Amino acid sequence: MDRNNMKPGNVYYTLCPDNPKMFRTIRLHFNPWTQSMRPMVSNPVVGTPPSGMDEISPVLLKRLMRTPETTISY
Repeated sequence: MDRNNMKPGNVYYTLCPDNPKMFRTIRLHFNPWTQSMRPMVSNPVVGTPPSGMDEISPVLLKRLMRTPETTISY
């Protein structure tokens, strides 16, 4: 998945690394104050992800979960 194709409101999934029979859903939310995309992650769910839902890369998810740097100018 390409970071440029991600849009606010889209929902993706990621498999739990400790139990592949569980997954989490990730909804992307645009934060206007930091001008960045923020993930909203669900609790783990037992089962298989719904068909048609794209998987998000673990590396991309880790990047999205970082705290954005903010600059304060006085």
